[in-house]
Amino acid sequence: MKCIALERGLEPLKLILENKGYRTVFADEMDEWVSAYIYQDQNALGQQSLHSSLNNSLVSSTNEAGSGVLLIQAGNKTPEQIIYMIESRVYSPLFDY
Repeated sequence: MKCIALERGLEPLKLILENKGYRTVFADEMDEWVSAYIYQDQNALGQQSLHSSLNNSLVSSTNEAGSGVLLIQAGNKTPEQIIYMIESRVYSPLFDY
């Protein structure tokens, strides 16, 4: 099972994903390749710590390299919608209009 990284503050969603069988980790604790990153704050995408974590995660992977990381903005989405996005690899828009 692929690993899902979440921003801190999304603890309830983390528990829901774990109960559905997903492996999860907080973004600031990533030490392996992740298939998706779930965030709440649009500003999270500009944070240097996020970029470093994702780069380290992608570089350390040999079997998943090139697959990319699905970015999901959790705001105004239900857990069911987020699970659908993870399973279908549907990308969230980077900017809300």
